[in-house]
Amino acid sequence: MSNFLLFIGILFLGMPLALFLAVRLMPRTTLGLADRLAYKSLNVEQYNRSSAYNKPGFKPVHTQCTDVELVPTSTIPEDIDGVFLRNGTNLQFPETRGRYHMFNGAGMLHQVQVRNGKASYTNVYVKTPRYCVEESAGEDVYLHFGDIAGGGKAGFLRMMIAALKQRFGVIPKLDVLESGNNTTAIQFHHNKLYCLQETGYPFALEAEVEQGRLRLTGAGDFDTFNSKLDAPFTAHPKIDPMTGDWFAFSTEFRSGNIYHSVLQKGKLAHHSIIDVQKPAPAFVHDYFLTENYLVFPDLSLRFNPKEMFGPQQSPMVFDPAYKMRWGVIRRDHAAGDPVRWFTTQQAGHLWHVVNGWEESRDDGGTDIVLFAPVFRAYPSNIPIHNPEEPHATFNKWRLNLESGEVTEDRELLHHFYERPSFNTAYLGRPARYAYLLDEEKEGMMAKGVLKYDVIAEAEVAYFDYGEYYGGEALFVPRKNSSSEDDGYLLELIMADDKAALLILDAATMTEVTRLPLPQRVPFGVHSCWLNAEQIATLA
Repeated sequence: MSNFLLFIGILFLGMPLALFLAVRLMPRTTLGLADRLAYKSLNVEQYNRSSAYNKPGFKPVHTQCTDVELVPTSTIPEDIDGVFLRNGTNLQFPETRGRYHMFNGAGMLHQVQVRNGKASYTNVYVKTPRYCVEESAGEDVYLHFGDIAGGGKAGFLRMMIAALKQRFGVIPKLDVLESGNNTTAIQFHHNKLYCLQETGYPFALEAEVEQGRLRLTGAGDFDTFNSKLDAPFTAHPKIDPMTGDWFAFSTEFRSGNIYHSVLQKGKLAHHSIIDVQKPAPAFVHDYFLTENYLVFPDLSLRFNPKEMFGPQQSPMVFDPAYKMRWGVIRRDHAAGDPVRWFTTQQAGHLWHVVNGWEESRDDGGTDIVLFAPVFRAYPSNIPIHNPEEPHATFNKWRLNLESGEVTEDRELLHHFYERPSFNTAYLGRPARYAYLLDEEKEGMMAKGVLKYDVIAEAEVAYFDYGEYYGGEALFVPRKNSSSEDDGYLLELIMADDKAALLILDAATMTEVTRLPLPQRVPFGVHSCWLNAEQIATLA
């Protein structure tokens, strides 16, 4: 630690000119030394040994499979015909120079393709520019999220050194919006597949279709929609089930800008700044789309780089005095239109929402009703999906559009359920069922899924994953479905040394079949399903 403090003293107080010349004349040597001192000060090796992320389920896999045939435990239903895709982080190398975190690592797509009652498994890396640079170098080159969240002064120094390395050509320079691994989600829009992350541009994958079979190599490029997108996009587009239009919110940390965007038939139809906040919201991860409105959260977790020098040692700090509020705009929002704010009485943070819709009151007015899990506090090191993460509770809000008040803010379930799903054909209109993942049993990923009736406010049925962990119970409707829950839940379940695609009957919450995979799969979250018609458009 003394060497590190000496270096800081030289950097800021002692020999600024000499240090500037050293960086200028010998950038690789000088910045390499500085980075090693910062790395040592972070105690990366010791931190990783005791980290909650140093568990088998978070460990990466390095074997890439192609079309490995799967043997289901029982017959696959005839109306399941398509491709299940799940995105997630996967550290590229056996050794890492960053502090472990769920957000660290390259993106990896896990694909289960089902055709004519047969299934196969493929996994590929998402080959973003960052992935390609690091794959060529054979080691980590850029900073990891785990060094920033809770890294304090040493983490801040590593941020500065990483910027200087790019400035002086020690490592390839990447635009900030093209420097991510796009590991959060994958979604389909207008004959394209996009890997998504809320801190950058969407990454459009190259795709081929051979005799109805989808082929992905992981290659692709960032899409700015004819240079009209100049800000981060989203990890969770709200997709209109009738038109396929994407509605997005995003935030930019440096400026504090909050953006609203609309993607229609592959073109950016709307993109504007709807608000500016300092300090910026740490995340605008998910939000609601109703028949006439868009509703997004303004949360108590704030972003301020100065906080890295404070007791939280992180730029993301939960402010219990900052009351969570909801921003509401119309779907036909024009640039410059103000946001209507609905302030709740409590602080809060949320990652994922279920659904929301408009309801008419007896007095002729309109309410917006919202459902989501909410955290009433959140640690600054962002311990997502591990036992250090506090419990979320499942909540209901009611916004009175005439009075501008939050007239209902009520806990429905105290148990820790998160990462919900529902039948997205009902997006923005009354939907009875939510499928909530149970994180309370072990405090790490999901040990089961609860089917919950939000109208009756009643638990319907629960499916226990047993020895496995889950990430997202994706609802896929049956062909010609006759009711809201007439379909399947598809879940990639994971254990220390094995994995499987689980298929449940969403109506009865009973197992239909499971498809054991040829290798274990690291913990991950967001997925999508492509039917045969969508696959055909990717050709």
